[in-house]
Amino acid sequence: MSSPTDILSRTTRFWERLGTPELPDLGPGPRAGTLSEDTVEIRLLELTRELTLTVAATDLLSATALLYHDHHDPAHNLVEDRGDRDGCLIHALLHRREPDYWNAAYWFRRVSGHPIYRAATPATIRAAQTPEARAVLERLTLSGTLDPLALVQECERAAERPAAESIAYLRTVQHLEFAALVEHLIA
Repeated sequence: MSSPTDILSRTTRFWERLGTPELPDLGPGPRAGTLSEDTVEIRLLELTRELTLTVAATDLLSATALLYHDHHDPAHNLVEDRGDRDGCLIHALLHRREPDYWNAAYWFRRVSGHPIYRAATPATIRAAQTPEARAVLERLTLSGTLDPLALVQECERAAERPAAESIAYLRTVQHLEFAALVEHLIA
């Protein structure tokens, strides 16, 4: 088991190599500042060798990074046949960003109670700095922790009635979700 300091260091190395200047869109993108699929894969290969991750963790981390950089098809190829909890979670994230909200909800139901949502809740609360963000936060955390099904609903609501403040907050929440997932996979 890795120490919290070691996990933080490993997670920091991931974001130094694979972070983007702009948070991912709620939809599929593409957006400026993402890395090419080849660059993502090269940087991940170097990182996963340093971190000595298992093949399964490497595949999941690759799918996560590819999706973060708006490479949906290659990410989908890595998780579409996986039935494990983490693979299903990434599959759900992918469908939410397509956007295919019904399919995303299906996959999120398969991973009910995933620990990344408990881990991401404090940062999600701290990020709600405006009245609009606090209203969204209230709907996202009715159960006491960040609820991925509520997040699907809020993304769908934002797609139907775009409001700049709620979209900015939801993009931040989505990034926090990715950050918690990366930490979970690296640990």
